[in-house]
Amino acid sequence: MAEDYSYLGSGIVLIREWNTADPFLEVGNVSAYTVAPQANTIELADYQNPGGGTANRVDRVTGYNLSYTFHDFNPENFARATRGKASSIAAGTVTDELAVATKGSYVPLARLASEITSVNPASGSTAYQAGRDYRFERGMLFIPAGSTITAPAPAGTPNVKVTYKNAELGHVEAAVTSQKFYEMQFYGANEARGGKMVRLVAHKVTGGVIESMGLIGNEFGAGTVPGALLKDASKATGPDKSAYFHLEQEK
Repeated sequence: MAEDYSYLGSGIVLIREWNTADPFLEVGNVSAYTVAPQANTIELADYQNPGGGTANRVDRVTGYNLSYTFHDFNPENFARATRGKASSIAAGTVTDELAVATKGSYVPLARLASEITSVNPASGSTAYQAGRDYRFERGMLFIPAGSTITAPAPAGTPNVKVTYKNAELGHVEAAVTSQKFYEMQFYGANEARGGKMVRLVAHKVTGGVIESMGLIGNEFGAGTVPGALLKDASKATGPDKSAYFHLEQEK
């Protein structure tokens, strides 16, 4: 009887920029990792019989798509999938940031605040009162209707200065880099065969762009990144060596 090679997989995905000696980084919790061959079908019709049919057929491989779905919404994953750059903003204090405060509205700040230290008039030193003149909400200011903060004059002119604290922040500037190529490796366990190990090495992957960024929803967030495998001639060192990917599994 042939051995059972049923497959039910889980594992981790590692990634680094292609053709570099950078360390591999773990993408994190990945719920889908798929390689999908693409083919162009060329058929020769059977012209010898009135009933038709196919006399011959060639399925010519035109490429390999690779996609993955990540659930760790960290700056590195977002930067990689938005053609962006990730950085860190150190925890600290921002002093006397000028802002426009209008009654009944929110006041976004330059950084996501963790605590408001003081709010003063833009041209004065008498502090406004927390709770009456402003509230700290969602990392920014909210100005209630009963606030004593006067309307900006002319409109749009900063009328308050805010001192606040921020925690350490991960920061991504999207759409500031060109497409990159990556090397990816999957290390998994086949749960249908008692956890035997599986590895797939993709030599050169186009850096796809995330399909969508669902920041509100009823399910855990997921980011699907479609891409494709390209030929890496340096890996094709012989007639039996693939320029695209290879798969290993414990027997």
